[in-house]
Amino acid sequence: MPAALPKFRLRSLLATLLALAVLPAWAAQWGGPGAWAGLLDPAAGCAAPQVIGICTCGGVPCGVRVRRYVPVAIVETVRSPGDSLIGALPFLPSALPGVLGAASGLGATGSSSLSTTDNTAEAHVWTLADLPIPGLSCLACGPSSALVPAAPPTDGGSAAATICGAVAATDQTLAAAAGALAVPGMPRLVYASELDAVNWRTGCRDAAPALAALATGSMPTVGAWGALLPRQMRAIGPPPRLYSALTGVRAMSLARDQLGAFPFPVDTQGKMQQAYPVVSACFRVGRLPLPTAPAAEMPVEVSPDGRYAWVYWRPVVCCIGASMQAQCLRP
Repeated sequence: MPAALPKFRLRSLLATLLALAVLPAWAAQWGGPGAWAGLLDPAAGCAAPQVIGICTCGGVPCGVRVRRYVPVAIVETVRSPGDSLIGALPFLPSALPGVLGAASGLGATGSSSLSTTDNTAEAHVWTLADLPIPGLSCLACGPSSALVPAAPPTDGGSAAATICGAVAATDQTLAAAAGALAVPGMPRLVYASELDAVNWRTGCRDAAPALAALATGSMPTVGAWGALLPRQMRAIGPPPRLYSALTGVRAMSLARDQLGAFPFPVDTQGKMQQAYPVVSACFRVGRLPLPTAPAAEMPVEVSPDGRYAWVYWRPVVCCIGASMQAQCLRP
């Protein structure tokens, strides 16, 4: 497969997903509030729109209140440091010798393959922004509707900071990397495991919480997928597809809870959708089985090159104004 093909496919998917997140399907005519459930998004199983009430403006009904899912992030797991399905990571070649040198002897990245269940991978987390489109004021539901500020960053204790490095330093490095890649309206990098190499390879910031959870029998899990802690690259046992999805959740959770960089909740209320090597149906985080052929029309597939990308969806509630009907629901 040509190297450019995965990037093209993922970028095309991203454009499609962003459009689905903010654009309603066209309909012949407005059929009342109940009709919105079939109009907001043509992607079955992802947006899942539901009309839950009426919006009022100054005490006067002015639209409908809708609960639906929107895509808020892309997370990828890749075989080699610096690799990415989304595009080149120009900051990594100069940064890798230092950060990976500090992690030498802690295990190489082999990623998920077709033949082993001892999996390791690098992970990158990208957040999506609202995508304003001139002339369409009906873009009411977007990633910003799902924002929930993260708690301040934490080192996980002085011992963890000594081993893993200070969170503040990691945050600064990631912020510089994100700035180097920033393009308005495009995904924003909030976590690259290569720049958090010691922690990603050892889970050292989670060592104390994981031991405490084991001692009390209260280990947090990602539903039926496996343990959340320690949030690091290795997982022994899950098949490649499940490993990658679990690792993606761990990376988002780490970016939120440890670094304060991921602005969306990470829990089993969210949905995942495979974006590479194929586009799958959506499924709830932590739920098994994953969509599988022949039962699912859009199954989750094994990647022939060991690289995976996932779209993370969050539930939101937003208002669609009655004044938007003529513009947004015309034939």
